[in-house]
Amino acid sequence: MRFAAATAAALLPRRYWARLDVRLPVSRAALLSALATVALAAVIGVPAFFRHAETNAGLATDVMLRATGWSAAKPGAPAPAQKLAVATWGASYLSFFTFAFLTPIGLLTTYLVLTGLVRAVATAADDARGDPILTAIDAVGRRAWQMTRAHRTRLARERLEGPEVPDRLVPGRAAGFPDADYVVVASRRKPGWEAGAFVITSEKWYRLGTPVERQMPGGLRTLYPLTELRDHEVLRRGIRYELPALSGSPLKSD
Repeated sequence: MRFAAATAAALLPRRYWARLDVRLPVSRAALLSALATVALAAVIGVPAFFRHAETNAGLATDVMLRATGWSAAKPGAPAPAQKLAVATWGASYLSFFTFAFLTPIGLLTTYLVLTGLVRAVATAADDARGDPILTAIDAVGRRAWQMTRAHRTRLARERLEGPEVPDRLVPGRAAGFPDADYVVVASRRKPGWEAGAFVITSEKWYRLGTPVERQMPGGLRTLYPLTELRDHEVLRRGIRYELPALSGSPLKSD
């Protein structure tokens, strides 16, 4: 029963398997799960295909008999043209394709066969995976959840930061950074402004220190310490930025 449950669980996206393996042998059941998918397709599809083919053959025979006059047409119904009869008869030979691609059960059967074979081959190549549709749904749902969480986190932070205001530039000592020449006080975090990056202005270059967050009268602020480069160094990552006018205290209300 555990292995049967693991066979069903192997349809889930692969990223869940490690946690499920603690209780169920999901990884070991991956190949059986793929082959079971093909077997299920046969159980569902074979009887449905024969019914579909039988219906098509009966319809083609009836149309052909009525077109040739061997069978009387239904009252009020015109006799089918001979070309239509031939086309209907020919279409009956395509029952496999019409079943596989034009009927709901046929589409399900085709999907189960193809995905089962692909999963079996992938498992044999040591790249086992779950059902493609379930994996796609999981990826879309996870991305939507991450975007929602990031949006909520951003809104919560913006409430702490208050209204967005222009950056201010203060002396390093005044902001509590005695080793920095200046500190940029920003009301919003700056993407890419990480310790070690170079801030390039039209006049000088500065090395960016470790950013610090600090609560101020205007709201939460991010402080970026800048130290002027006085020696030649290899440029690793440069950020173009023009320093605002120098002000006095970082505690000044925005």
